[in-house]
Amino acid sequence: MNATNDLRFKDLKYIIFKISDDKKEIVVEDSSTDTDYEVFRTKLVEAKDSKGKPAPRYALYDGEFDLGSEGIRKKIIFISWVPSDTPTFASMIYATTRETLKNALNPHVSIHADDKDELEWKTLKEASVKK
Repeated sequence: MNATNDLRFKDLKYIIFKISDDKKEIVVEDSSTDTDYEVFRTKLVEAKDSKGKPAPRYALYDGEFDLGSEGIRKKIIFISWVPSDTPTFASMIYATTRETLKNALNPHVSIHADDKDELEWKTLKEASVKK
């Protein structure tokens, strides 16, 4: 898929996806070369739907982890962010499309989060270094 290639070859650090308002397709909401993980994390945590309610998102993040004597490890991470207070209908839509998108993107690591603490840098690192 083009999104994964964009991370690998266009120096993007992340791509955030959402399901379109008409619920017919998955679209890119944002992408950036910003290497500050907290900027990316905040965008996910603060995502809102058209009514201002917390909204799920998918994302690809180009993670780079310094493992000291083991060197640097780079992983493309797929994140499914579905906050616990997401309306039921939106949660169901994201749940039914998650695997299809993940398989199309072919990431190294996949993380599902429903609490902002699950999006901490250490969580991504732990999931990425065991793969």
